Amino acid sequence: MGYKNICFECRKAFNQGTDFNIIRKAKCPNCGMEMEQVTHHFRPPKQKDIKKWETAKYLMRNGFIYQHIYKIVGSGLLVKYPENMRDAKEFINKYKEQAIID
Repeated sequence: MGYKNICFECRKAFNQGTDFNIIRKAKCPNCGMEMEQVTHHFRPPKQKDIKKWETAKYLMRNGFIYQHIYKIVGSGLLVKYPENMRDAKEFINKYKEQAIID
């Protein structure tokens, strides 16, 4: 559990661990760009799978940092994050009230 810092330039993820006192945003050790933080639920695609990385970037830019998203039915069902852009656009429209906007 914990957070990950991810670099969309290099398409790499770095675990931050579970000590919430030291979890912070950082610069990528490879390219120097500032990395994005996501929850431990994010499973990074293979580095060469550019379409899945672009989908993840699109989701994050719209407030979905791989937090739990629920389909509101009864007690709520956990929703799986989309892996392609077409499904991501539908996902954002459907669950926009659960987005985390800074």
